[in-house]
Amino acid sequence: MSQGQMIILEDLASIFSKKSYICIEANWYNFYSTFMYTPTLLTNKDIPSVLACIAEGKEMNLFIEGDIEQYGLETETVSIWAFGEDWDCLLLRYYSNFIISSNKDQFDVQAVADFLQDQEIQCISAKETVLQQLVPYYPDLPFQGTYLCRLEKEHFKKIRTGTEQILRLDSSHDQDIVDLYKLIDEFAKPYIEHEEEKLKQTRENYEKGCEGYGIFKDGVLICTAYTTATTRSGAMIIGVATHPAYRQRGYASMVMNHLCEQGFERGLIFLCLFYDNPAAGAMYHRLGFETIGRWAMMKF
Repeated sequence: MSQGQMIILEDLASIFSKKSYICIEANWYNFYSTFMYTPTLLTNKDIPSVLACIAEGKEMNLFIEGDIEQYGLETETVSIWAFGEDWDCLLLRYYSNFIISSNKDQFDVQAVADFLQDQEIQCISAKETVLQQLVPYYPDLPFQGTYLCRLEKEHFKKIRTGTEQILRLDSSHDQDIVDLYKLIDEFAKPYIEHEEEKLKQTRENYEKGCEGYGIFKDGVLICTAYTTATTRSGAMIIGVATHPAYRQRGYASMVMNHLCEQGFERGLIFLCLFYDNPAAGAMYHRLGFETIGRWAMMKF
């Protein structure tokens, strides 16, 4: 072998050696990144740490606190993952609904988006400024911003309502409730497409202690509302709905007035709810609710 050939071989060996080093370094970086950003699935032993993490935004994190109290963190219904070494972000799963919670202005949204790609999702929700960071990863999904309101017990203003009979609902009313929500534009899609799952969720909600009331006409549920995510001090009011054929008659005001009254009588200190309908907002404010922030959802 000539001296020139030896030099060429040495140069090639040097090049391949550098390329190998670069490949190894890149693979190690990818492994390290994946390892660092793999979320931690939390268990019941982590509950005190989770509650400490979300204590600052009690209303915004009411779903997380309430679901922990009702289900714990080791059931098929509820899971929570922590992202980052310092728990920069928590991700709650309730059935196929996800809630993102972060106390920081910026969190590793890429890691959250990557994780969500493998999940079955009906809805993702969060504080509006948090969820906005996820929008680029779901450009085709509608982004629905809403107001978050809070009602303190001492600020509750009972409103004069009609004399309609308001019944307390239970798990046996699951079909009545689902049938009503299938008629409401805001709720219809998941209740039509996943009716059996929604029936199961409704039964479980009431068996776990959610409090709901409704008005029936000729055996048909025409108005309802209920509390969920109930904690020792508060609860979230959701699912306020009136049958399209019975609107503008004050039924929602009657049910809401009764639901708030019963909640405070059984010891709650505050109630929260979301709204984006100005007419509904006016009714909530008449009851004493005050706007405290913005919430948002992306429905699949």
